[in-house]
Amino acid sequence: MNKLRMARQIGRVPSMVVPLDREQETRFERLMDWITLVDMHQHPMVLTDDVNELGAYFRGHRYQWAYEGVRHGGWTAVGTANGLSCSANSTDGSFARFEDLVEEVALMQADLSKQCGRVLRVSRADDVLTARQRQTIAFMPTVEHLALGHELHRVDVLYGLGVRLGGLTYTRKSYVGDGQNERTDCGLSELGVAVVRRMNDLGMLVDVSHAGSRTALEAIELSRVPVVFSHNAAYTIWPTRRTRKDAELLACATKGGLICVTAVPNSLSDDPHQDISCVLDHYDYLVRLVGVDHVGIGTDTLVGDHVGFHRLGAARQGGPLPDLPAPYLDGLESPADGKNIIRGLIARGYSDADIAQIAGENALDLMRRTIG
Repeated sequence: MNKLRMARQIGRVPSMVVPLDREQETRFERLMDWITLVDMHQHPMVLTDDVNELGAYFRGHRYQWAYEGVRHGGWTAVGTANGLSCSANSTDGSFARFEDLVEEVALMQADLSKQCGRVLRVSRADDVLTARQRQTIAFMPTVEHLALGHELHRVDVLYGLGVRLGGLTYTRKSYVGDGQNERTDCGLSELGVAVVRRMNDLGMLVDVSHAGSRTALEAIELSRVPVVFSHNAAYTIWPTRRTRKDAELLACATKGGLICVTAVPNSLSDDPHQDISCVLDHYDYLVRLVGVDHVGIGTDTLVGDHVGFHRLGAARQGGPLPDLPAPYLDGLESPADGKNIIRGLIARGYSDADIAQIAGENALDLMRRTIG
């Protein structure tokens, strides 16, 4: 483990800064002084510089967390999207072992407790505001998906570990319901209905980012409180299995939910040199479609070679390797590039009030209505 070289948290690769004129630069500096910047879905785990060493890293159970990268990006709070290390024992994230997920969350929590005031753990919405006042960063424990198997009580276990947001499914079929890449689209199971209700009862935010269309729509309808698409984008602009159709986005917004825009390389563009513009296009579209009150940030960024991580996962599954033309997404390559979203929204002509909502006020409002 000590011999593994970790990816750089800041400046791993050259990443552009969205250009602004002098007046816009002044606006940017002023905004960063007072806005709350929240990423609802981020992977702030530092990966190995060589993705081929990830197996040894994950099996070593001594993960590094990207506190400096998150701080450099200007984030007030980030959802931790735990689950990356589960790939050590599963070739598909849909079939991650619950015990591996619990171990990763618990080890992260142990590391958070050692940070001596540098990091604050989010249990309620007000914790984010406390972090802002203290000028520190806040980690909100969240999981990519619940990995429950068929055990409903495991929702309570995750809640007890501090998890406040959970994805109902990953990409394949589970006991809870169908994921986005499943051949069928059968919606929630009876267990899935019970899971949504249990999450509502506990105060855990329901995330339908990887749910199949029917699964997502049923969860939106059944949930007593709003839900979130924590890291998605608009199918109308970029039609893929990972983007969401207007009917799903509108249903989420109509129930008071939040739609957060992803920035995964090659998920929104097939340009060999893609940059943050393709992400900003989805902000523009979603604001026009559902209104600024229902749009937020969910970059899905990580610290390391994201494209290499995808290639490695595809190879382990034994299927055809995906076409991934760009080595990274320029301008939003990692958590350290977070401020570029604000710069981009300024360049696109958004008002200060609208930027503040997208940056974090909408996320805070959702947290108040769901986790407390």
